[in-house]
Amino acid sequence: MKFILLLRHAKSSWSDPDLDDFDRPLAGRGLEDAPRMGKFIKKIGYRPQYIVSSTAERAKQTTQLCVEAMRADIGIVKWDNNLYFETVQKYFDAIHGAPENAEIIMLVGHNPLIESVATYLGGGKEKTAFRVPTAGLVCMESYAVRWQDINPGTCQVKWMMIPKVLREIID
Repeated sequence: MKFILLLRHAKSSWSDPDLDDFDRPLAGRGLEDAPRMGKFIKKIGYRPQYIVSSTAERAKQTTQLCVEAMRADIGIVKWDNNLYFETVQKYFDAIHGAPENAEIIMLVGHNPLIESVATYLGGGKEKTAFRVPTAGLVCMESYAVRWQDINPGTCQVKWMMIPKVLREIID
């Protein structure tokens, strides 16, 4: 069984209008939500062995804070420019490139691609089946033996968690 965690970057700041979109950092709420999601992942036992993250600043910060909160080694992260507003196929390429000894992987990226990837993994095509808010996390599961066997329609939703719910049940 293979598990794919799809994490949308945490809430980003729009306070500096001169910054390129790529360079926008996390806002205060994002700085709180990213480690909150990492603690949640660790607590429920879905800590990934391999992570692929967008290199945009807000995604990098989300990944770093999440990994730190999971108490994982940052060395499991592969930084990938292709997860910054490219295509759904680039996300599938990241999945197909996961090491075979990993049972759980995580992709950290951006909407609308996170929502589209979750939809395609579950077999949808035209209409997005998910609404993933900032720092939202979707867990997809597959009976595929190899990461290369994961294609559109080969997964199902195992669970989904959003920071707003965690704030209400944990804080």
